[in-house]
Amino acid sequence: MAARKGERPPSGRLFRRLLVATLLPTLVVLAGFGFLAHEIAQRSLEEELGRRLATAAAAVVPLILPQQITAIGPGDEGLATAQNLLRQVDRARKQLGVRRVALVARDLSGRADTEGRVALGAQAHELSADRIEIDQAVAGTPSASPLFWGHDGLPYKRAYAAVGSPAVGLVVVEGSADYFLSLAAFRRTLATVGAIGLCAIILVTMLLARRITKPLARLARAAEGIGAGDLGTTVPVETRDEIGFLAARLDEMREALRARDERLQMMLAGIAHEVRNPLGGLELYAGLLRDGLGGQEARLEEVARIEREVGYLGRVVAEFLDYARRSRPEPEPVPLRPLLDEVAELCAGGAGRAPPAVDAPDSLEVRADRGQLRRALINLAHNAAAAAGAQGRVTLAARRGADGRTAIEVRDSGPGVPEDLREKIFIPFFTTREKGTGLGLAFVRDIVRDHGGEVALDRAPEGGARFTITLPPP
Repeated sequence: MAARKGERPPSGRLFRRLLVATLLPTLVVLAGFGFLAHEIAQRSLEEELGRRLATAAAAVVPLILPQQITAIGPGDEGLATAQNLLRQVDRARKQLGVRRVALVARDLSGRADTEGRVALGAQAHELSADRIEIDQAVAGTPSASPLFWGHDGLPYKRAYAAVGSPAVGLVVVEGSADYFLSLAAFRRTLATVGAIGLCAIILVTMLLARRITKPLARLARAAEGIGAGDLGTTVPVETRDEIGFLAARLDEMREALRARDERLQMMLAGIAHEVRNPLGGLELYAGLLRDGLGGQEARLEEVARIEREVGYLGRVVAEFLDYARRSRPEPEPVPLRPLLDEVAELCAGGAGRAPPAVDAPDSLEVRADRGQLRRALINLAHNAAAAAGAQGRVTLAARRGADGRTAIEVRDSGPGVPEDLREKIFIPFFTTREKGTGLGLAFVRDIVRDHGGEVALDRAPEGGARFTITLPPP
C-alpha cells in the first residue's frame, strides 16, 4: 500500500515485531530451561533419598532375628521380646536419623513401630499402596516407594528390606523429603534470575530495536523529502551496517537526481530561451505587419490570429518553466480573507460575469508560501470561471475544522467534472481543452502537497465542481 504524503512511517510495528520475535523465544527457552532444571533436580534428589532410605533399611535387617517376628503376635505387647524389638528399631531410627522405623510381618501385620501408628498384630493398610516395592524387597532387593504426602502436608518416602530368607517380615524406614524446601528455594532463585534475565533482554532488545527503527524512520523521512523534490538535503549515513549501506545508496540516488534535475532545468531554460527569441520576433513582426496593412480588415484579422497563437505559445513555454522550476515553499503566516479577496478581484469582470463571492472569516490564517498558494487559487478560480460561463457563479470559501486543519474551497455552478475524469485531471499533460497544457491542476496539486496538504474534487452544492484544498494546522 502506497504511503500518503506526511504519513509517519510505521516504525512502531517493526519495533513491536522485533520485541515479540526476541522475547517470545527467550520466554520459551527460559521457561523450558527452568522447568527442565527443576525436574532434573527433583528427580535426582528423590532418587538419592530413595537410595539412602533403602540402604538404611538394609542396615536395620541384621539387627532383627526372624524368630522375633514370628514369636510375637496380637496381645503380646507386654512380653520382653516385643519390648526389646521396639527398643532395637527405635535405637536404629535414632542412629540413622530417619523419621520412622517399623517392622511388619510378611502379611503386613505390625510388629514394632517407632511412631506407634501400627499396633502389634494390626494391619498396616497404608503400606498396601507400595505392593510393587514390597515384592521387590521380598525378592531380595531393598527398594524405595514413590513420594507421598503425610497428614501434616509434608512429603515423605519409604524404603523396604526383607528379614529372613525366605522373608518372614519387612523393615520399613520412612524419611522426610526435606529437600523440597531446597527445591522451593531453587524455584525462587530460578524465578528471580529468570526475571532479571528477561528484564535485561527486554532492555537490550529495546535498545537494539530503537537502533534499527529510528534510522529507518529517518531514512523514510529522507525518502519522502526526496520524493517531494527536496534534493539539497544530504541523507546522513549513521551506521556501518546494512542500514548505513542503504542510507549511502539513497544519498547517491538523491545526488544523481539533483544533478539530473539541474541538467533538466538548464535544458528547459535553454529551450525557453531559444523558443522565446523567435516568438518575440514573431510578435514584433506581427505588430509591424498590422501597422502596415492599414485598413485591410480581412488581413488584420489574420494578423490578430497570428498574435493570439504566438501569445498562446508564450504562455505554454511559461507554464512548462513554472512547472519544472517550482521552488520549495517558504511558509509564513497568511491571512486568508485578504488573499481570497485578491484572487476574486483578479478573476472578476469580463463578458458581464459577476465577480467570485468570498466566504471566509476575517481572522482565519494559515501558514503557507503566499505566492505559491495565491498561484494555485488563481488557477482554480480561472478554471471555475471558465466552467461556470458568463451567467454562472463562482465561490471562494474557507473554514477551519475541529481538527485544526483549514479547508479552502473553490466551487462553481458549471456542469461539473464527469466521474470518469476526476482521477485523471491532476495528471500532468492531461487536458480536455483544445488548447491547454494539462499542467495547471497538476501544478496546483504539487503546490498543495508541498505544503503538507491535499486537494480533492467533488460536486458543489451549486451543481458544478468543488475543489477543496486542505492544509495542516498552522
